[in-house]
Amino acid sequence: MPCLLGIDLGTQSVKTAVMDDQCAVLAVAQAEYPIHTPRVGWAEQDPQEWWKAACETIARAVAEAGIAADEVKAVGLSGQMHGTVCIDREGLPVRPAIIWADGRSAAEVDVLVAEVGRGRVGQLTANPLAAGFMAATVRWLLRHEHDTIWHTNSLLLPKDYIRLRLTRQIATDVSDAAGTLLFDVAHRRWSDEMVALVGIDPALLPRVVESHEPCGTLTRRAARDTGLHAGTPVVAGGGDQPVGAVGNGVLDPGTILSTIGTGGQLLTPLAEPRYDPELRTHTFCHAVPDRWFAMGAILNAGLCLRWLRDQVFAGLGLDYDALAAEAAAVEPGAEGLLFLPYLLGERTPHMDARARGVFFGLALRHGRGHIIRAVMEGVALAMRDALEVFRSFGVATQRIIAAGGGARNDLWRQIQADVLGAPLVSVATAEPAACGAAVLAGVGTGIFPSAQHAAGRLGRVRHATDPVPANAERYDQLFPLFRSLYPRLKDAYRELGDT
Repeated sequence: MPCLLGIDLGTQSVKTAVMDDQCAVLAVAQAEYPIHTPRVGWAEQDPQEWWKAACETIARAVAEAGIAADEVKAVGLSGQMHGTVCIDREGLPVRPAIIWADGRSAAEVDVLVAEVGRGRVGQLTANPLAAGFMAATVRWLLRHEHDTIWHTNSLLLPKDYIRLRLTRQIATDVSDAAGTLLFDVAHRRWSDEMVALVGIDPALLPRVVESHEPCGTLTRRAARDTGLHAGTPVVAGGGDQPVGAVGNGVLDPGTILSTIGTGGQLLTPLAEPRYDPELRTHTFCHAVPDRWFAMGAILNAGLCLRWLRDQVFAGLGLDYDALAAEAAAVEPGAEGLLFLPYLLGERTPHMDARARGVFFGLALRHGRGHIIRAVMEGVALAMRDALEVFRSFGVATQRIIAAGGGARNDLWRQIQADVLGAPLVSVATAEPAACGAAVLAGVGTGIFPSAQHAAGRLGRVRHATDPVPANAERYDQLFPLFRSLYPRLKDAYRELGDT
């Protein structure tokens, strides 16, 4: 039986899925790894930990699927976007990877925008420049770790490090390259002008292909490490958001994908590369040809609930279901407690790496359930902030598909529907980014005629969640207050960062 394998290198874990040629998911395996924070606002990971987790999940997924290694006909990749992996001539990491959640390059962003002009950055890349993107991170490395750049032979995105280990090939795809802020999104190629302005040697950047194109085959060493067969084709894959959109069947304009994972994203496909003139959202290349997508990205979503579980309520033995049960006992609005979910700064719509989390309205009456619910509601309110930006430049909200861990939790899904004021449809795709990567592998090797053909089989509706009118009214009352808090605190965030 011909099968496909998709690897999704997430921020907190890697997930590997095995799918047959009828789009049935046979197995999914997951392995976690930490985010290292050597300083406040920094976020790093060890690429070797990624590889170890990928090898473990590949072997486990194939075993759980009950198939032989030679039945895996192709491998696809998906991964966290924007991060920077510096590789030497031997293919080894020069330093820990600096990932998307890292805010150390905020000052470099300010300098670059002052030098280039915000409008010119938008013209060149269709995006705002933000900390954590490769352009800003490399500028920081040039200033603070020049030896790192001196020893770097290639600059890779996270999932491209996994491809390097699988195939010894250096490459990336258009959807992930678009998130570097070194890319001409409209023409799907590196931006020579932006590369020069940042000060990067163009030779450090990998070749770029479309997401379904093959990029090498498994080496003998990778075959030993993973249990797969040497010579198995590996396709380019893409960033986790566009590849997850493939897995959820979000390929054409008119549909919005709302994802609450570690971060939160609203994504809608575009037939042409339009972008917000105020640069509050992102426009990237989709993982299918001749498509782009607009995306509102918030940095802190599921990460906030994990922080609450692991840091604030450490030692209590509470899992996510227990947290949700306590939050469900509290009325919508958490009796006036609001949470700004800016633990690692924020992107849409503020683009401010200096922003920090805030509980506003905390009173003696508030208990653990109020705090949990305020965190869940704060994430949903931040997502609505992004949705309002979409609406401001004419993006229709005809259909919203919910995805990520926030879609699997009944309470959080209801909160999203109530806050966004629209029905949310959940689809039955298990691990859409890993499955989308498998779909792209199938397209690249001719097993599927197109991503649209395969995604139509994957994206079956599971259920819909309608907003509760009384809850939606309560959140409509709270949203203007929530939205007003960041402008009031913006200068204070900067002062705090300077102390």
